[in-house]
Amino acid sequence: MKRPPVTLLTDIVILGLAIAAILWISGNTLSSGSGYLQVQTHDGTYRYALATDREIHVQGPLGDTHIIIEDGRAHIHDSACPTKSCTQQRPIFSARSWIACLPNQILLTIVGESEGDMEVDDVTN
Repeated sequence: MKRPPVTLLTDIVILGLAIAAILWISGNTLSSGSGYLQVQTHDGTYRYALATDREIHVQGPLGDTHIIIEDGRAHIHDSACPTKSCTQQRPIFSARSWIACLPNQILLTIVGESEGDMEVDDVTN
C-alpha cells in the first residue's frame, strides 16, 4: 500500500530535522582540539588551550602530577598517587569530559570554547 505524498514528505522533513539536530549537538560537544583543559588543584584552577601541545606539572598533596596535552587531547602521564589509576584513563578531548586523581586531589576537565568566559582563579596560556 502506498503512502500519500504529503505524509511521505512530512516524514522526510522530520527525519532531516532530526539528523541536523544530532549533527549540531555532536559538533558542539565533540570538538576535538578546541576549547581548554581546566586543571583544578588544592592551590587553584588553571586553564590551558588544547590547541597547543605541552607538558604540565602540577603539585597535589602527595606530590607531582605530570599532564600531557597532545593533538587536542589531554591525559595524566604520571602521578604521585599510590594506585596510578588516573594514568590508565583514556585521553579526554570532548567538552565536559574529565579525569580525576582523587588521592592527589587533581581534576582535569575539558571546557568548550563557548564556556570560555567562565570565571577562574588563575589563567595560564
